[in-house]
Amino acid sequence: MKRMKEIDVKALFAFVADVIDIEAIPLDDQKTYNLLARADTDGVYMMETDWDKYDLLQIQPRDFDELTACVALSHNPSMNPYIYTYLKIQKVQPFTFPRFSEIDAIRDILKDSHGMLLYKEQAEDISYHIASMSEEDKKEHAMAIKILIREIEKRKGTLSERTFFRDRALFCYRNAFIKANHPVLFNAFIAFHVLDS
Repeated sequence: MKRMKEIDVKALFAFVADVIDIEAIPLDDQKTYNLLARADTDGVYMMETDWDKYDLLQIQPRDFDELTACVALSHNPSMNPYIYTYLKIQKVQPFTFPRFSEIDAIRDILKDSHGMLLYKEQAEDISYHIASMSEEDKKEHAMAIKILIREIEKRKGTLSERTFFRDRALFCYRNAFIKANHPVLFNAFIAFHVLDS
């Protein structure tokens, strides 16, 4: 079977439109996350290669934020080596970088990636927050700020666009939802699409 492209997924959505309201698909469907966690993703956009499946089996996304991180880490070659850092932060508690968590606003900014600096938007929000801090707060959290600035500088060329990868992850999730919850429809589309190709 050929890999799913964006045009194929759009065709899948059109194929199931009489049965499934794509825009109303819930983002917390357990069947979908179970399918992704076991990397049963042949026919799922952006999740079909052995590389993608390996990353899925490691991260085993449990929610949409984790799926977005998985897609970003898998599909940004500059970020992929950081997958092991992400896994440690995801699986091991307490917070891996305790200095970051000293500052409540920074902890909130990094919340959707388990405290890891993953997205350009996070770096921008962190820089803006640091600039807005009082001199007293900057002095109190001087070491945390120093570490954050060093991380941003070191990784500024590798950080992913959150908006772009959330859009990709949503496409992937909806595709996986159809496979997990409507396998007859999904398989009919695949059979039809392959024959039609």
